[in-house]
Amino acid sequence: MRGVGTWGRCLAVMVLVVTMTIAACRTADAEPVVPADGYGFSVGASQIWMSAEDADRELDAAALTNARWIRVHVDWYAVEKVKGEYDWGYVDHWIDGARARGMRVLGLITNTPDWAKAPGAALYAPPIHADEYATFAAAVAKRYRDRVTDWELWNEPNLPRFLGFVESRAAVYVGLLKAAYPAIKAVQPNSTVISAGLSPAVGVDGPANFLNDMYVNGAKGYFDAVAMHPYVFPTGLAADPENAWTDLARAHDVMTLNGDGDKKVWMTELGAPTSDPAAEGVSEQEQATQILDVLAGLAAAGWAGPAFIYSIRDVDSANRGNREDNFGALLTTDFQPKFTAGVLAR
Repeated sequence: MRGVGTWGRCLAVMVLVVTMTIAACRTADAEPVVPADGYGFSVGASQIWMSAEDADRELDAAALTNARWIRVHVDWYAVEKVKGEYDWGYVDHWIDGARARGMRVLGLITNTPDWAKAPGAALYAPPIHADEYATFAAAVAKRYRDRVTDWELWNEPNLPRFLGFVESRAAVYVGLLKAAYPAIKAVQPNSTVISAGLSPAVGVDGPANFLNDMYVNGAKGYFDAVAMHPYVFPTGLAADPENAWTDLARAHDVMTLNGDGDKKVWMTELGAPTSDPAAEGVSEQEQATQILDVLAGLAAAGWAGPAFIYSIRDVDSANRGNREDNFGALLTTDFQPKFTAGVLAR
C-alpha cells in the first residue's frame, strides 16, 4: 500500500497550485482557504486540569477566528476513576462553552482508568476488556447526545506509546472499535463515529500501513470516517517529513481499495510548535505558514473532512526546549496573541 495512487498524484498537483495561490494572496489579507467542512481547534489533555476561567479565555480566542469546531478530550481515566462513578465537570464546561460560542464539538474518547487495565500497564494501555471501553463510550454518548453528534475513538494507536506498547496494536485497536462503535450507535444512531487519528510515522507504523492492518483485522463497518494527523513540521508541507502529507492520499487509497472511498478523512490534529529549532520548533510566522498550507491543501481534496489545529494556547511558552509545550497557535501561556491569531482573525 505504499504507492501514492491516482488520488495522491492529483492531490499533490492541487496542493502545489493552491499553495502558490495562497502565498500570492497573503499580502492582500485574503481569507484563508480551508476545507469545506471547516476548521477548528484541538486542545488536548490540558482540558482536564485547566481552570474554568482559562478554558473560557481559550474558547473566546477560538471564537475570534472562523473556527467551527472544538475537539474535546473526554478522558475515561479522569471521568471514571472509580468504576460506575462519573465526574463530568470539565467535559460539561468545554462542550457547553464551545456550543455557546457557536462551535460544534468532536468528542475524543480515550485513555483507560487504572481499574480497567492490567496492573502495572503503561499510561495509555487499552483496557483488559474492550466491553468496558464500550460501556463508557455509550455513557458519554447518552449524556451528550443532544449536544454532540461526532465521536473519535482513541488517539494515535499507530504509535506504540499511545496504545501502551502492546503487541499486535492494529488488532487490539480494532477490538476497541468493534466494541465501542455499536455501543454508541445503539444510543445515538445518527452519530458520526470516526477511527482514531493516526500520527505521522514510517514503516509498519505509517498511517496507510496501520490502516491497512486495521482492515485486515476486520475494521470495515466499524467507523463512519477515518482520522489523520498531518503534522508537517519542522520542514513544511513541500518537504513532506515522515510522509506526513503524502500518507493522507495513501490512506485514502487504502480506504478506496476496501470499499470505503466515499468516507471522509478528518484531520483531528495539525500544526507546528514554536519551540527552539533543536526541539523541532519553527518561528511563529512559519507556524502560520504551515497551518495555512495544510488547510489549503486539504481544501483541494474532496474527501477531506473538518480539520483541527492543535492547539489554542502554549502549555509553557518559556520552556522552549520542549516542543510539546509550544503548540499553541493563537496564544502564549500568558494569553498574549501569537502570529497565527492575527492570520486567522475574522
